[in-house]
Amino acid sequence: MTLNRQMIEFDLLEIARALRRRVKVIAGIAAGLTAIVMITVFQMTPRYTAQALVLLDPERTQVVDFTAVMSGLPADSATTDSQVEVMSSRSIARRVVEKLNLVEDEEFNAELAKPSLLSWLDPRQWVASLFKADAELTPERRQEMAMDAVIDRFVDAEQIRRRGMTYIIDVNFTSRDPLKAAKIANAIAETYVLDQLEAKFNATRQANEWLSQRLEGLRQQVSDSERAVELYRTQNGLQSSRGSTITEQQLSELNAQLILARADRAEKQAKYSRARQILGSGGSIESVVDVLQSKTISDLRQQQAELASKKADLSTKYGPRHPAIVNIEAQRRDLQAQISAEVRRIVDSIANEAAIADTRVKALETSLKELQDTQGQHGQAEVKLRELEREASANKAVYESFLNRFKETSQQQDLQTADARVISEAVAPISPSFPQKGIVFGISAVISLITGVGVALLLERLDNGVQTGSQLEEILSLPHLVSVPAIPAEAGENGKPMLPHDYLLRKPLSAYAEALRSLRSALSLSSVDNPPKVVLFTSALPNEGKTTTAVSFARAAAQSGQRVLLVDCDLRHPSVHRALRVKQPKEGLVECLAGRAAFGDVVVKDAPSGLDFIPVASGAANPPDVLGSAQMRRILREAREAYDLVVLDTAPVLPVSDSRVLAQVADKIVFVVRWNETPREAASGAVKELRAFDADIAGAILTVVDTARQAQYGYGGAGYYYGRYSRYYSN
Repeated sequence: MTLNRQMIEFDLLEIARALRRRVKVIAGIAAGLTAIVMITVFQMTPRYTAQALVLLDPERTQVVDFTAVMSGLPADSATTDSQVEVMSSRSIARRVVEKLNLVEDEEFNAELAKPSLLSWLDPRQWVASLFKADAELTPERRQEMAMDAVIDRFVDAEQIRRRGMTYIIDVNFTSRDPLKAAKIANAIAETYVLDQLEAKFNATRQANEWLSQRLEGLRQQVSDSERAVELYRTQNGLQSSRGSTITEQQLSELNAQLILARADRAEKQAKYSRARQILGSGGSIESVVDVLQSKTISDLRQQQAELASKKADLSTKYGPRHPAIVNIEAQRRDLQAQISAEVRRIVDSIANEAAIADTRVKALETSLKELQDTQGQHGQAEVKLRELEREASANKAVYESFLNRFKETSQQQDLQTADARVISEAVAPISPSFPQKGIVFGISAVISLITGVGVALLLERLDNGVQTGSQLEEILSLPHLVSVPAIPAEAGENGKPMLPHDYLLRKPLSAYAEALRSLRSALSLSSVDNPPKVVLFTSALPNEGKTTTAVSFARAAAQSGQRVLLVDCDLRHPSVHRALRVKQPKEGLVECLAGRAAFGDVVVKDAPSGLDFIPVASGAANPPDVLGSAQMRRILREAREAYDLVVLDTAPVLPVSDSRVLAQVADKIVFVVRWNETPREAASGAVKELRAFDADIAGAILTVVDTARQAQYGYGGAGYYYGRYSRYYSN
């Protein structure tokens, strides 16, 4: 959507002119408001603000590690802002109030202050009286309410804020007494530091108490859990030695014995199998190791060797049938039988050892199987045992941790330091902080000036009059013919003000006379080939200078040598005869239109200027019908023939329709607008009405123009430069 450029254009020059026009209003409002503010300021009770500085120090020395119990302040912005809120809290305020007994101070306790006359005008007193409880309050409740009220005033008087992004906090307090302000500011800072220490001591004490109670429970819990482990181990045969259970040790030993037994069985079975193999094949059993290692067989073999040696000796002497030889053979056979019996015994012994070894292996395997079954049962029990052991170990670890923490807190309790310290104590201020008269004066002057400018612009906006010729042309869409200035305030005859049309005759070279001559020239140039002879003067509303302008215009034309006739066509409120200082005649325009008087009988001569005019002697029942009659047209035709110029002074357009009827018989119409008084809507509405009747409007003029003030509106006609060429006029 495109906005009209004229609607959004900001004419700075026009604003400057508007402010110049309203400079008195602006100056009056600015001076008045500033004076009121300063009078009020000088009546105020001065207040003094004292300031103490508190530094939050998160870096503090700790002898032991105590951060888990009561840590210092972390170095972040949120913590600093939080401490500002703590320092501003009602709890700190209550402690300071109680410490300094401010309940007995009338500055904070309104009940102690003497009521002033202005206090009765405070609407809060009326509202409080309306909602006052009927029931009597208890003394304790009254005391608490008084304390709350004092704390409210105390909190309103303090201002605690962080200084930039630092860890420094400004503690400001405002009071009527500078010494009291400094005392309370220091008390707030000291109370805050003390509150921090007390909070840490309380936290340490509570931590010690809690840890002590907790240690008792943990100690019993550790004892119970360890007792449960041992009881469970005993009940399930899970006693341990050198890091393992007895069952595990037995199982390990059985495994080792079984391995050895199996090896021994294999060895003995191998020996027995070899011996049986040799015996089955008819071989010499003596090759068996056990046979070779047998001492008995060795001895028997020795005896055999000795018999063989003896036989050999005897065989050289005796024959084979010799008894000695036969006896030796018998002994040899007996020794062989003994050797064979010993070999069989050895073989049987090997078989027996193999059987024993096999039986031992089977017995070990049976025992191992039983231990393995027992170990499986113990494995399930060990799961529960390990669970109990873990629980006991965890309980012990927690107990040891709490025990260490308890020792730390016990040592730290006497080493607490605050995380804040006062780095600058408040001193009694010399000058009041409120009201700051210089600043208040400057601000009030600026605000008053802005208010004055706003009022001036508002008045300009509400100003509905027409000030310049350019505005006139823009509003009415008509040419601006001339601006008729107001005459100077000069005394006339007998001390009465001089009328404009009389001033015209006395000052023919004045700006007023020149404006009327310019109007006559403008009308002549509006139709060069056929200059208008019948000129009608009208306006939107009464009292806009229409009659005065018409009379002055007619007199100026008559002075120039023209034959001029002025006709008073305002049948409702005729005023031409009064303007020309003529008594109301007996016959006038109405009588002429009614045929009761001739045209020449109603014409009156204005002696000072030679002007002829037709006054109104009596009114008519229906003026529009009378003025629009054929008789009126006839009179105007006669006037055209007898005079060079006919001027018609008519009624206003908006109240009545007389001018709209006469507009159809006039050559040109001059629309009169009173400077800075005629409403713009009225003027534009009247022009619209005239155009609806096809009236030939030559243009519009501004009357009673204050040329000096009009110059403040910018260029609006000759009046804009009136001050520069005023020497050309005779005033």
